[in-house]
Amino acid sequence: MGFATETNWHTKSVSEVLEILKSGEHGLSSEEAKRRLDENGPNILPESKADSVALIFLRQFQSPLIYILLAAALTVFIMGKEIDGVVIMTVLVLNAVIGSIQEGRARNTILALKKFVETRAVVMRDGKEIIIPDTQVVVGDIILLQEGDKIAADSRIIIARNLKIDESALTGESEAVHKTSETLSNSGLAILEEKNVAFRGTHIVSGNGKAIVVRTGVETVIGKIAKEVATIETEIPLQTNIRYFSRVIIAVALGVSAFLFTFGIFSGQPVREMFAIVVSMLVSVIPEDLPIAITIILATGVWRMSKRNALVKRLQAVEALGEARVIAVDKTGTVTKNEMMVQTVYVDGKTFEIGGVGYEPKGDVKLGNRTIDPPNHLLCQCPSDVFRKNQRMADLRRPH
Repeated sequence: MGFATETNWHTKSVSEVLEILKSGEHGLSSEEAKRRLDENGPNILPESKADSVALIFLRQFQSPLIYILLAAALTVFIMGKEIDGVVIMTVLVLNAVIGSIQEGRARNTILALKKFVETRAVVMRDGKEIIIPDTQVVVGDIILLQEGDKIAADSRIIIARNLKIDESALTGESEAVHKTSETLSNSGLAILEEKNVAFRGTHIVSGNGKAIVVRTGVETVIGKIAKEVATIETEIPLQTNIRYFSRVIIAVALGVSAFLFTFGIFSGQPVREMFAIVVSMLVSVIPEDLPIAITIILATGVWRMSKRNALVKRLQAVEALGEARVIAVDKTGTVTKNEMMVQTVYVDGKTFEIGGVGYEPKGDVKLGNRTIDPPNHLLCQCPSDVFRKNQRMADLRRPH
């Protein structure tokens, strides 16, 4: 529809944005939203498709060392040594099965987690507030912003009431950004300096408001980052080491074989006999047990990491992590979550101990040695917009 080509949404007034996106203060109609969803696709970030079981199995054979062993198996079969060939092929298949089982489990776990963490958004459709999966948010949707919500798509803010958003996932800055609905005149601002735009993947820490979606999916700021990261391919140290080791084995084996073959011919040995000797030697120097030994060691590492709640997609990643000497990352959002947690609450001479981790609503609340039921406790009956005034509870939503 051409909406994504516009970049300076922060310089447009609210009325201009509504006009460009052919939307209104009461949102889109259900029919128009469906049409835009069909035309532009779901609001999802670029990601690689889940590999099939067959592809995962075949990937276990993508190694120079495996190629050498396959060639060795073919050679011994041609020479009539079926037992040796079967042994080599059995080792290779067993190695592939172990690797496939581990990667398959990781794939299934990741797919299950994606379904489990599906987020939703509150939008205006047909003039009514409805809750939809954030994958169905389209350009032109009016979304409601509430404290604690995760922004579903890049949106131009049209109403902001003390709105502060945590953008640490994009910037690494722990301090929440105060947002406004006012039009900004500077068209040369960096994207993350646009104070009247809410970005996908960020969280509202306080306040509320409304916004109109201007970018979805891969066109969002975080979507473009994800697209660039997805195209980066780096060879892990284990692959490099195995390739080097395989080349050394091939070079040494071929060198020794050429020397023996030449020496035998000049010594008067039959060519056929010398060829058989050389081929047998080549097969014998190839470590057919090495691939499965490596796989078992890596699988053991994956199992140990799983005990510490670490999910490993590829076996080789375990070795790559062990090779790391310096890890340079954006700490906030990667190593830490920028979530301050209340652990102790002191009220009216009583001390409450709060359990749980992060913002997830899980954990016990204890008063002394007794666990209380927070939803039924008086302190938890107060909404977020209530405060104490002259020793009386005052509700900001009611006139005084």
